[in-house]
Amino acid sequence: MNITIFGASGAIGQLLTQLALDNGDFVTAYVRNPKKISLKHPHLSLVQGELSNASTIEKAVAESDVVISTLGPASNMSRKLKGTPIADGHELIIRAMGKLDKKRLITLATPALQSDDDKKNMSTILPGILAKAFLPNGYTEMKKMEGIIKESNLDWTVVRIINPNVKHKGQSYDYSFGDKPAKFGVSRENVAKLMYSAARDNQLIRKMPIIFNS
Repeated sequence: MNITIFGASGAIGQLLTQLALDNGDFVTAYVRNPKKISLKHPHLSLVQGELSNASTIEKAVAESDVVISTLGPASNMSRKLKGTPIADGHELIIRAMGKLDKKRLITLATPALQSDDDKKNMSTILPGILAKAFLPNGYTEMKKMEGIIKESNLDWTVVRIINPNVKHKGQSYDYSFGDKPAKFGVSRENVAKLMYSAARDNQLIRKMPIIFNS
């Protein structure tokens, strides 16, 4: 499988890249600064570019079977809106995928994005309320991403995360759509595992699971 990973130099991106390579996949890592990728592997190639560079994004996804983004908005509590670079980048990624007839997209978000499958639950309601009140930049970006993704004709999966800072101690993971209680925390390792699992099967196409450590 050929996988293009945006945000491959970040914490989740590095774990996902290693997981894919360990399973024999070919990975194209899209990075702003290649020096942040210390991993060397014959199945790993780097494409350097900004998230605003449409032609470079097209180059990165040209050979991919699956495109994965581990990019997320900054946790900025400023009341002044500062743009939506991650959402705008997703728009360019989706546009490039459409142009090149690529269908499978997996990305990260928070429960500020709403799924048609959601049941009313603390995990589906409270994070959006808190983000709107205390993280207006991130909330604005998430809602813009929601529109861009839902309006696309891609086979997308959005893995929604709450507090991805839990130390990994070998825990397994589960996910919810509000249909069962979800813990407010998940390890980055488990986020990477679910994203990779979603790349391997079609179970979560057009779904937005909220992942948590079980």
